[in-house]
Amino acid sequence: QSRRLIPKSSYYSGPPPADTAFGTMPVGHIGVHHPREIIRVERDYTGGELIQFAPIYPLELEGRITPTQFLESINAINERLIEAHSLSMAMFDNVLAVVTMYLSRLVVPSHYDKEMRRLKDLFEELNTGLYNPAGLHLLWPGDVAFLFVSGRYLTI
Repeated sequence: QSRRLIPKSSYYSGPPPADTAFGTMPVGHIGVHHPREIIRVERDYTGGELIQFAPIYPLELEGRITPTQFLESINAINERLIEAHSLSMAMFDNVLAVVTMYLSRLVVPSHYDKEMRRLKDLFEELNTGLYNPAGLHLLWPGDVAFLFVSGRYLTI
């Protein structure tokens, strides 16, 4: 059985097989070549329905970024998600929308939309400053309903 040319994201099922690209030197170019491997950072359901990602360092990232860098980036993502789901701001946005017969939505974006924009900016900042130089790339979790953060073990 040979390896796939284009890897698929899957749930963690133990240590990676011996024929994976983890721990190898980066080759190729980001955005040009397909990723060699895909890593998932799963959702953390211990806090209930609030969207959070598990701050568990994937061993596959060893040699690319440190556990501290990974933990700081996941904590920054989680902080933005907590702020986006603020109950007081959601109540304010809804009261404002009802009082103005929802015309305020045409003029003022909701707090949630502002925070999601800030979160996208954070992803871009993390990718350009930390992950891309290490041959990694984080994908926007909104595309998969915030079920996981998919990290591509890219070539660089």
